[in-house]
Amino acid sequence: MAEATINTKYRRRPWLAVVLSLVMAGLGHIYVGRLVRGLLLAFLCFIPLVVVHVALATGIDARVVTAAALVGTVVIPIIAIGDSYRIAKHTRPDYELKEYNRWYVYVLLLLVQTGGSIQTAFSTRTNYIQAFRVPAASMYPGIIPGDRILADKTTYKNAAPKRGDVIVFLNPDDRRTNYIKRVVALPGDTVEVRDNVVFVNDKPLERTKAPTGALDRIRIKLDGKTIEGDVFEETNNGARYRIILASGSDAESAADFARMTVPKNHCFVLGDNRNHSIDSRSFGPVAFGDIKGKIKYLYFPARDWSRFGRIDR
Repeated sequence: MAEATINTKYRRRPWLAVVLSLVMAGLGHIYVGRLVRGLLLAFLCFIPLVVVHVALATGIDARVVTAAALVGTVVIPIIAIGDSYRIAKHTRPDYELKEYNRWYVYVLLLLVQTGGSIQTAFSTRTNYIQAFRVPAASMYPGIIPGDRILADKTTYKNAAPKRGDVIVFLNPDDRRTNYIKRVVALPGDTVEVRDNVVFVNDKPLERTKAPTGALDRIRIKLDGKTIEGDVFEETNNGARYRIILASGSDAESAADFARMTVPKNHCFVLGDNRNHSIDSRSFGPVAFGDIKGKIKYLYFPARDWSRFGRIDR
């Protein structure tokens, strides 16, 4: 008597389950016949987005935002990939297609989830918070090239900037470019920069020498040369932060700035890397209307993870 043949035409492929899970958490499970589990995983990916949305609207600590983002973008997808691979590997070779094992069902589910994710992400980026990657060294040593930071776009909706705030704004000379600098003077203040000393309302900003080794973990190069110089802790209106006055052949000549009064609805900004920064000494005061938000959190630090967290002072 002849042996019965096994139809392996619809055999579930582990590699394809992984690929589908990479495209969308839960899609690989639906492919291997686990509809309920797949829909559950797809739904779970929305929860962190909702948490991010609520957290930003209510002012919850950014660590909640970061944790939720990691769960939605890393933890759940990893679980989905591993589990769908395991199920596919142990599924019978004579798998029979289910009613939902159709390409148009996969596409429909993908469109539904992607549409919701895009809408939530767009709303968050437009109204609450926006992520930026820092390419330049003008805010060194507080912010270094490669850092990824979050700007709170709600801070200045009902309040004006304060001296010491780190802000992101449209470059007055190139409105396609965002700049990140520190506010040192406000409307009505007089400001002057003389011999690397900043004067606000005719008084020099207080500063003390930072401890030796302040740059040990975050030394960077500019034009192939390591930035060296004196690091100070400067104080402005209660805000305390570090600046560097670059020295040696790698330092540009310090840009002095003649005394001026900051106009109404404008602020005067400087980079913390005072000798390597294009700021209000070059393009003048920044209009409040050009400010996109206040930089508050460093969510992905370059090099030293001890710098993770709040960066506003």
